[in-house]
Amino acid sequence: MKFQNERYQDTSDTSVFKKLTWVFGILFFVAFVAAIYYGSRTTHLANDKSNLALNLEDLDQQKMKLENDLTVLDSNYQVQISTNDTLSSTLQDRLKEVDKLKARVWSAKQNLAKSEEENQAINDKLAQLETLKADLESDIASLNETNEELIATNEEISADLEMSKKQTDDLNTKLTVMTEENQKLVSRLRTLAPAGFIANNFTVTAAKKNDKLTAKANRAETINISFDINDVPQEFQDEEEIYLVLTKSDGQPIQALPTKEVEVASVDPVNIKVVDRTKTTLKDRQNIEMSFDADRDLESGLYNVLVYADHGFLGSTTFQLR
Repeated sequence: MKFQNERYQDTSDTSVFKKLTWVFGILFFVAFVAAIYYGSRTTHLANDKSNLALNLEDLDQQKMKLENDLTVLDSNYQVQISTNDTLSSTLQDRLKEVDKLKARVWSAKQNLAKSEEENQAINDKLAQLETLKADLESDIASLNETNEELIATNEEISADLEMSKKQTDDLNTKLTVMTEENQKLVSRLRTLAPAGFIANNFTVTAAKKNDKLTAKANRAETINISFDINDVPQEFQDEEEIYLVLTKSDGQPIQALPTKEVEVASVDPVNIKVVDRTKTTLKDRQNIEMSFDADRDLESGLYNVLVYADHGFLGSTTFQLR
């Protein structure tokens, strides 16, 4: 019985021991797990603390950086405020300049419109000048041809002048002789048919169709003669007919000109062939103008002009046509 109790007791003690062993094992495992957990947790917290410390330092640095940036920004803001005030003042000036520029642009547009009108006028003028230039070039070409012709003609004229010089010398010689003979003829006429007063201060001119003077026989259309009759005696100061006669240098009449035969009363009546006549009332002094048509029928040479009145011969002169 006692053995059984001891056996039971041993069995009971073993069971308790096992239970205690399990309990302590479980507690140890729990403590071990808790130690591991809390160790890991502690390590994690230490790491978190270290990270937080680092983050705090970073945040402090960022705070300082932000404070510096804020200071810089505030300074920049103040500068921008000052700049903005300056820009506002400058903007007002620029707006005024813009207004002035608008006025200048408007004025420029007005001037441009005017310039376009002037430019059009200039272009029209240039077109006219171009036309004139073309005409002038044509005229110049024509003038060049004419100039060549004139050069050739000038050479011919030079040759003719040489010949004319010789002819002039010959004519001057003849004129001297004819003048002497004419003086003799005039003296004879004054003796045979004196009018009692004389004509002098003769002027003879030859004119072309356009009234321009010429000395060439083949271009003369009209021969104009003017002369003075002065110191007319009182008994002759009455109505008188004046006659104009043209002869060659030798006294022969001009067959090519139309004439009218008239008898002049004098000591011995004289028949003359008249190329022009005019009736006038004589005074003490007067200038008479007479003329006749040459019609280019006159040849080059010397000619005598004689003036008669109803009472006889008044005077004469000589002229030359080339």
